[in-house]
Amino acid sequence: MASSGSSIFSSVVAEVDGVGIVEHVSEFYFPDESYCGLEHSSKHRCPGHDRVPARRVAWGGANTGRRFFGCPLDLPDECHWVVWVDPPPPLHDALAFEYLHAELEQSWMRSHKMQKQNMELLKKNLALKKKLRERDEMLLVLALLFVGMCVVVFLVL
Repeated sequence: MASSGSSIFSSVVAEVDGVGIVEHVSEFYFPDESYCGLEHSSKHRCPGHDRVPARRVAWGGANTGRRFFGCPLDLPDECHWVVWVDPPPPLHDALAFEYLHAELEQSWMRSHKMQKQNMELLKKNLALKKKLRERDEMLLVLALLFVGMCVVVFLVL
């Protein structure tokens, strides 16, 4: 199938100062040692905080792996200002990233649920071990009482 070079983002693309696309979106990002730190040479500044933008790599959804400049602050102070450095991905790539990210989120949720269940089971296990210890101690006391009574009965007879 021939590609026309268009993407799902082509209608919202706007070149700004030859640097990238400016949008106000919430982008999750992951640390990338090859593209990180502050972009001091940029003519863009974070409009919410008037600071030099940070170099970031998008994580999640259609923009996964796409580099951008963003607010240099961390959550919860971070604003949603973004200047895209890389062009939008082709439609089929964007859809694949969306699907993979949704599956990854589902895996994380299942993992979190299983960790929570594991913690609950550990608590129940500790409570049962405590009850078992108490029962064993009580059986030991009863056994000692029984042996003591047998000794008394034997001595009396």
